[in-house]
Amino acid sequence: MKQHARDIFYGVIVGVANIIPGVSGGTMALVLGFYERLIGAINNISAATVMAMIKALSFKKENIEAFRAEFNKIEGPFLIKLMAGALMAIGALAKLMSYLLENQHDPTYGFFFGLVLVSAYTPWSLIKKKTLPAIIAIAIAAAGIIAVSEIMSDDDIIRKAEAHQQVTEQTETAHDVTGESVSIGKYIFHFASGALAISAMILPGISGSFVLLLLGGYFDILRAVATLNLPVLGIFAIGCLAGIIVFTRLLNYLLRRFYDPTLGFLLGLVLGSLWVIWPFKHSVMVGSRFVHLSNRLPGSIGLNEIATLGAFIAGAVIVVIMIVIEKRSRKA
Repeated sequence: MKQHARDIFYGVIVGVANIIPGVSGGTMALVLGFYERLIGAINNISAATVMAMIKALSFKKENIEAFRAEFNKIEGPFLIKLMAGALMAIGALAKLMSYLLENQHDPTYGFFFGLVLVSAYTPWSLIKKKTLPAIIAIAIAAAGIIAVSEIMSDDDIIRKAEAHQQVTEQTETAHDVTGESVSIGKYIFHFASGALAISAMILPGISGSFVLLLLGGYFDILRAVATLNLPVLGIFAIGCLAGIIVFTRLLNYLLRRFYDPTLGFLLGLVLGSLWVIWPFKHSVMVGSRFVHLSNRLPGSIGLNEIATLGAFIAGAVIVVIMIVIEKRSRKA
């Protein structure tokens, strides 16, 4: 029972993380200690899994037994509990998190900063030999995340926010957008951007939506969601599926062949993400929303800074408690 509750709780944390811009579900999977299990489970999904699922629809006993064996091979129960927790979190907390990000930006990010900072202990402890290649991998990955996050200047971010506002206003009044023609080249682009974005989401420290933004496909997908453009969304979803299958196989191979450097690289992505989720940012108003820009140090100590510090401590304490409970459960 405890195992079921824990897996669902992990899903909830991943779901909440995916709502927060700059926080990756892959980050939470790594720092909570189930990243390798997740990658391994997805890696086991194959054509045989799909065929077993289709044959099971005949409801013949032997086909159902074959599907059950295949389902356990891919750790289906674990994946379903994880997905259920994530969907529950997104459904139940999306509006709350949207409110907190809009009205309590700094404390909200302060909480996740504390959560991620202390959680970095978990992947660090999993590195068996702290050799030079592992340390170099950490440094390269951390520097890479910071560099990618700084690709767009404050002016670029403001322009993107203004474009986002324009797209939102257009889709609110659009009626015939779903009928617009889309070229074959555009469909290929949506497929590729889906594959790259989902691959980024699997990696700790990288936001899939940010990758879409860099590729120039973010607003196309946003418009497709708003107008229910099913052909575009379908191609994008197929790209995501292809990306997750191919990329998890690559990651699984790297973890088997180069465990410590690969885990070091993943840890570096987590540490680099701390730059992205630093709670104090310069901000400007675009339309009716605040847009948060480059990092800053707090200029003075007020209620906002105290609340942010309190949220940081709360996030850190929660992780410490989870680590202690996990260690005790292993000893028991």
